[in-house]
Amino acid sequence: MKQQFLDKKTLAIIKEKKELRTQFKLQREQLNETQIKQKSQLIAEQVLNLAEFKKAKNIMCYVSKDNEVATHDLIKKILTMNKTLAVPLIVKKGIMKPAIIKSFSELRLADFNTLQPTASRLLEDKIDLNLMPALAVTKTGDRLGWGGGFYDRFMMSNQAQLNLVLAFDCQIAEQLPTTEFDQKVDGIITESQLFFLDRA
Repeated sequence: MKQQFLDKKTLAIIKEKKELRTQFKLQREQLNETQIKQKSQLIAEQVLNLAEFKKAKNIMCYVSKDNEVATHDLIKKILTMNKTLAVPLIVKKGIMKPAIIKSFSELRLADFNTLQPTASRLLEDKIDLNLMPALAVTKTGDRLGWGGGFYDRFMMSNQAQLNLVLAFDCQIAEQLPTTEFDQKVDGIITESQLFFLDRA
């Protein structure tokens, strides 16, 4: 009976997550190109001014697509600094690794309509700061992605010291359904907010 209950509960969570993905995707799509650019610039400025960013030697940053918080300019800026930059490289279903890039031109369109490195020089060292996307996120650190589990598995590896979500204000949710597999993030940066979560 307990197993049946857990199965039903899990199925209900999966269904709710699917509905929420549609809802938050539509909310984000209400932003026009100009708004996305302006809000993304504000978010990038907050990232660059973070003490944690300034101290970081190894950084991982997602390569934005569609109407996510835009990171292309941020990536190009980081590449001019004395830091090691890695971006996600999908190696198999549900698994990604941090691949070092030296130039934005090394990226090519690949799986899931994402820009990924053509070469795979993996970053084996500890990542000081990991900048992540999300469809929705709560102020308690629960994150809703596309359901592939890439970032949850990556966070479970404990390779990154600090995992921060970059999101627009419209992506902040009051609460999100979670399972034992879902990992909490360490902080959130939006165009108007910046907060870290107490993980103690």
